[in-house]
Amino acid sequence: MSISDVMPDGLTTSAATQAPLPQIASPALKPQLTIRPSSGWVPLDVTELWRFRELFWILAARDIKVRYKQTILGSAWALIQPLAFTLLGTIVFGRLTGAGTDGIKPAFLFYLVSQLPWMLFNTGLQTSAMSLVGAQNMIKKVYFPRLVLPASAVMVSLVDFLVQLGLVVCVLLLLPLIPKVPAFVPPPQALLLPVASAWAFLAALAVGLPLAALNVEYRDVRYVIPFVTQFMIFAAPVFWSVQRIPPAWRALYALLPIACPIDFFRWCLLGTPAHPLMWLIGALATVATLIAGLAYFRRLEDTFADVV
Repeated sequence: MSISDVMPDGLTTSAATQAPLPQIASPALKPQLTIRPSSGWVPLDVTELWRFRELFWILAARDIKVRYKQTILGSAWALIQPLAFTLLGTIVFGRLTGAGTDGIKPAFLFYLVSQLPWMLFNTGLQTSAMSLVGAQNMIKKVYFPRLVLPASAVMVSLVDFLVQLGLVVCVLLLLPLIPKVPAFVPPPQALLLPVASAWAFLAALAVGLPLAALNVEYRDVRYVIPFVTQFMIFAAPVFWSVQRIPPAWRALYALLPIACPIDFFRWCLLGTPAHPLMWLIGALATVATLIAGLAYFRRLEDTFADVV
């Protein structure tokens, strides 16, 4: 038969149906990216942090805007705090206790300058420690290096510091208008003020990183931090001179995270007595604390989304 063939069972089939079916090409498989939590002690990935640098600046700008949002005085709060503590130091520690100001005249200048590194450390410590809990919705939904959160939170304290530094500059320029007060001449080491400021900044980040990780699992940390800083302001050399500490104990005292940055900052701006050995120990302690804080933060980073 020319049109159809007879099958063995008597059925017929078309010749067209005997042609092989065309092969359908399967679509190319798209590459898939699987993100798994790290395990164990993980080194810091600098390239990953660099890729997320825009997120860092966005979060920092957001925190700066939110800090004084819906406040009557706004950024003036950054000036009220150091002025209030300067008044406290002048009246209580300057006149009543005689704690010493390293011969700085007028005495209020000693206390005002001491507030700058302390406020930078205190504000940076508290904001970085609370950064992970405050961004828990973002942590649960989106992947990004968690280190961006505490690092960007410390930037808020840096903005306050610049405002307060402007206040100190204005006071120094107005000193000649005060009777019997000579004009202020900055010492040559004033060029090291950026180093002193960076030291206080890193000290805040070094202590804030492990506290931020701890605060995710133990919410008691949020209550402990203000309690501890209230005592630390009197333990740190904010209202008194390091000269009052016996030389044999200064090496141990240098382990207090903010002690050396305050003393070094005063030496840069006011020319107070220098303590090189204590500063060296304090700088090594800051670096060691920062490395340990980074390692501990990275160790717990993979659990943040589950616990927060």
